Amino acid sequence: MNLFKNLSIKLKMILIIQLVSLLSLLIGFSYMIVRNISDYKQDMISNANINANLIGEFSAVPLAFDVSENANETLEKLKSIPSIEVGIVYNNKNEIFAEFNPQENKIDIHPSDIKNSGSYFKDNYLHIFQTIKYDNEFAGTIYLQVSTEELGAKITSYLYTMLYLLAGLLLVNYILALALQRILSDPILKLTNATKKITAEGDYQLRVEKYGNDEIGILVDEYNNMLEQIYIREESLKLRTTELSNALDDLTNTQRKLIDAEKMAALGQLVAGIAHEINTPLGAIRSSVENIKSSLNFLLRDYPEFISRLPAPLKESFFNLTRDSLNNQVMLTSKEERTYKKAIIKTLEEHQVKNAYSVADSLVDMLIYTNVENYLDLLTAEQSDEIVDMAYKLSGLQRSRGNIEFAAAKASKVVFALKNFARIGHSDEKIYANVIDGIETVLTLYYNQIKQGVEVTKTFDDIPEILCYPEELHQVWTNIIHNSIYAMELQGKMDIRVYTKEKDIVVSITDSGKGIPPEIKDQIFKPFFSTKPSGEGSGMGLDIVKRIIEKHNGNIEVESKPGETTFLVYLPIEVNAQTQLNSAS
Repeated sequence: MNLFKNLSIKLKMILIIQLVSLLSLLIGFSYMIVRNISDYKQDMISNANINANLIGEFSAVPLAFDVSENANETLEKLKSIPSIEVGIVYNNKNEIFAEFNPQENKIDIHPSDIKNSGSYFKDNYLHIFQTIKYDNEFAGTIYLQVSTEELGAKITSYLYTMLYLLAGLLLVNYILALALQRILSDPILKLTNATKKITAEGDYQLRVEKYGNDEIGILVDEYNNMLEQIYIREESLKLRTTELSNALDDLTNTQRKLIDAEKMAALGQLVAGIAHEINTPLGAIRSSVENIKSSLNFLLRDYPEFISRLPAPLKESFFNLTRDSLNNQVMLTSKEERTYKKAIIKTLEEHQVKNAYSVADSLVDMLIYTNVENYLDLLTAEQSDEIVDMAYKLSGLQRSRGNIEFAAAKASKVVFALKNFARIGHSDEKIYANVIDGIETVLTLYYNQIKQGVEVTKTFDDIPEILCYPEELHQVWTNIIHNSIYAMELQGKMDIRVYTKEKDIVVSITDSGKGIPPEIKDQIFKPFFSTKPSGEGSGMGLDIVKRIIEKHNGNIEVESKPGETTFLVYLPIEVNAQTQLNSAS
């Protein structure tokens, strides 16, 4: 098996074609051989039966009148048929009436065979029994012992012929396999060689030549499309800022595509927060780009002269300072920054470094907050202000790049969540999806409201994907989470848990809001019922939630008391085919 794995693709294809062809030929030839040998035997039996019938007709009268001489004369005629070695005529008492046995072969016949017509092969002979009747009365039995030597020779000759034919067909098949493998393997080998070249050179503009519209041609098309996509994505990195700026326009277009009124209302409430979440990283990107532009202009103009003027003993320390700043990637909290600044200022003042506060501020911004003593030769030098300023601008490039990456990732996450949320996707068919992904999408969109004072805790177990309508479940989580935030007035705690219980996935969303009064608890799922002031709610949210969950053959429950309200959603992991059919109807 390992040897087969290491063979080239050409040899593999030839072997596969040969093995399949050989198997097919063996099956076909085996059937033909068995069928023809059976026909040969049947022909021999038929010929022997004809001879037995003739002898029986000529022996019927002698048997009836007990004249054995005539029967013996008839049997003597069997000498003209070399294959018949024994012929015996029995009377109706199972006694030998006439016999032809020139070679005096031993005859061992069971008495029960004598009175029945039949045939069988045994000990290289065909044994034939044929009853003889006279005036429709049983008169006796004719027995013939026929040699199968001629039959064996005929079968042997036939087997050799079939073997030669099989060998010839395999040779022809091998020639055809050589030609066929070239048609199939050459495009694959060219695709492989192109992949190696692209891997070695990184040239994603290279394209593989297409030779046809078959499956391999489709593979080549998809491969070329993949290369095109990779090339486009590389180029798109240069346009990241522009794409993020256009994301705000996509929000408006997305709203127009929503056909569900309640989902449209929820999205309308989120637009301002989402715009803020995108504008914030865009502003950071613009600011970082300006910093990079300013720093590059300054460095390109002044850095060479600065390095040339810097005394040799200080150059290594300067390079160490900039390298340590670029290598440090840990982001500090405001509290940590204040703590480190105080410690650095104290160290600098002890060593009489001028402008200790300003220098400490710059060092912390450069993420140099430990082992400041290693750079005292720079900080106490005559041109220390210029050295710190130059190092700060160099590390500023790294900080700006990190800011751009972080801001772009954050904006991309929001845009991705929005696209998932806004996708219409009202398909009549369910698909497999993870419930947790939908909850995370909704939380991302509500982040601007949550961060104002809602503490969210999440406990997500490993759960299987379920067959569902993901976009409709998005609306379930949107309505429940929105209602929880509204009930807490943007201040409180929200606990979200996802786990399995028996054959269900359970989603539990708990908030620390004022709770649902017992007298209206049974009405919250009714259409047009709302506890919000007029104009702020349609009263359809929880009714739609309940309908969507029931469409998934699930169930929703609510438990509430002052300071704690929990919505429990049960979604079945497995649904039998009949239940799905009833749901669809």
